[in-house]
Amino acid sequence: MNSRQSSSEQLLQYLKSVGGSESDFSGAAYVVKDDDTVESVVSRLRMEQKQHGGDATDPSILHAPAQVMISRRDERNPSHPAGASQMGEYQLDIHLSAGSSTRECIPAKDIEDAKTWARARIEAQGAEFGAIYFPSGGGHAPGTGALVSSFDRSVGWYR
Repeated sequence: MNSRQSSSEQLLQYLKSVGGSESDFSGAAYVVKDDDTVESVVSRLRMEQKQHGGDATDPSILHAPAQVMISRRDERNPSHPAGASQMGEYQLDIHLSAGSSTRECIPAKDIEDAKTWARARIEAQGAEFGAIYFPSGGGHAPGTGALVSSFDRSVGWYR
């Protein structure tokens, strides 16, 4: 990870590594709102894609542009200053069916321990998707903060 790159730049590199590009979301009519989460943006992108007659994109591929969009939103928000969070302040968002999500504090300070703990919680909830964040600017609402890693049952952990 290059510490000189913003979170959205790193996520854009990840998007490109999975075969996507900035055009996957730059032409989207949907504008990310303050209360959006990665999952809600994925859902909106999927609906927009269907409305325009596009083929359904693999959900794991749709997560990457959604993460870039959420990260850019957070970077532009003055109440979420860069570097506001410290290592070990991990938060876990668990995305449940019907579009609801929960946020929990992760008791682990090491990222690998946090991932192990988070995966057990995601599986215990029967969820398909979860994400680990640093809370930014004290934000503790699901989908806020700097994305650290995402989990999809079909993919595992990815950035």
